[in-house]
Formats: sequence, C-alpha cells, structure tokens
Amino acid sequence: MRSHSMLGVLLLLGACGGTGSLPVALTASPSSSPPDAMACVKAKLDTLGYTPTSYDQTDMRLTARRVDNSIQRADPQYRRNVDRIEIQAAPAADGKTSLTITGRSYAEYETHRGPTEQEERASANARETAQALVNACGRS
Repeated sequence: MRSHSMLGVLLLLGACGGTGSLPVALTASPSSSPPDAMACVKAKLDTLGYTPTSYDQTDMRLTARRVDNSIQRADPQYRRNVDRIEIQAAPAADGKTSLTITGRSYAEYETHRGPTEQEERASANARETAQALVNACGRS
C-alpha cells in the first residue's frame, strides 16, 4: 500500500512541475533616469513591431503586444499566438534605475465563450525581444 501512495505523489509532482517557468524575466540597471529608460524602451519596441497596450506614467509601467500569425496548429479552435512584453522602470537605492522586462506568450483560441488566451512558455520572439531591450536600454 505504501508504494502506491509514493507512486501517486511522484506522478503528481511530475505533472505539476513539468512546465517550468512560463515567462522570461530580465533585469538591468541603466544609469539613465526611469523616464529616459522608458523612452528608450518605447522607441525600441516600435522598431521591433510591438504595439503599446497600456502605459502608466506615474509608476513607469508599459505593456506592449505583437500578434504572431505564422504559427499553425491542428486544433480548429486555435487562432494565433500573441507575444506580450511588460516593462517597469523604477529608481533603485544605488542611484541607478531598475529596469525589469518580462516576456510572455499566449495562445489565443476561439471558444463558445469568445476569444480565450492560454499562457505558454515564452516564445523565441518574446525572449529575443526582452534581450534586445536589455541590450539597447539596460546598459550603463
């Protein structure tokens, strides 16, 4: 009986921990001010094909998205993939700026309730974009 309960625990742990980390999160410490770092990020996102979806000027937060129609799946409810980038710039204690960039990917499905998004592991495009933003705007 004991081996059956141990087997169940192992299966449960395997099922819960198999996906790993879904988003990619990068941080940087540019010497520029938070508004200057955010202006750099906005300019770079525009060249990378992302559309801003929200901007909080008070807390220096920005989100942007890019639709990826190049991915095809056999599921008839699948529509497309959407990559999202979340950026936050804040003053750090050392006088520099703390720039946090998170890249996420979602699969969009058309269900009877309407469009539904399911978060997936960050796509190569989301990872490359996050790294490009750090390289362009996160260096001292």
